[in-house]
Amino acid sequence: MRRRQFLGWSVSAALAGSVSPVHAKSWVPDFSAIRLKATGMDAAQWQVMAAVQAHLFPSEANAPGAADVNAAPYLQWVLSDPSLEKATRDFIRRGVVSVMSLSSKEYGGGFPSLAIEQKEQLLRKLEAQPHGQDWLREVLTYVLEATLTDPVYGGNPGGIGWKWLAHRPGYKRPPADKRYFLL
Repeated sequence: MRRRQFLGWSVSAALAGSVSPVHAKSWVPDFSAIRLKATGMDAAQWQVMAAVQAHLFPSEANAPGAADVNAAPYLQWVLSDPSLEKATRDFIRRGVVSVMSLSSKEYGGGFPSLAIEQKEQLLRKLEAQPHGQDWLREVLTYVLEATLTDPVYGGNPGGIGWKWLAHRPGYKRPPADKRYFLL
């Protein structure tokens, strides 16, 4: 079974229940230095994160990928949420630092510029390290969350993830001024 089929089936099963984003309190598409500082990661680290997400959840002809569902900006928003536990933010950041370090050590370059096969080998090595599998699972969880969230919260633009899964959202969907954290 291909990874994409497995994820599609898994996500479809999850949609049988009520799906709501875990950390969706607000969405402010602000990628300024203040937002970067709040996440604990710099622009280079975010490039690595986006490349990891795109490798784990690539775009295909009939399926959106991490970039299509705004996974990196969505995660950036999640990590800048002051109510998020510091341990979660640190765990994500340490994983990115590990990817950067391993990429430099193994290939002498940055992860985003590696060939697909090199990225796969590097992430397999990371997976074998302590907490590597947990980190990859956490990153993929946030990608799936961005895929399934209501677009009013910043991921899943235009409902692209819902369209892929042939999911009809519940009604009434919240307008931007009536998101649950504003009530």
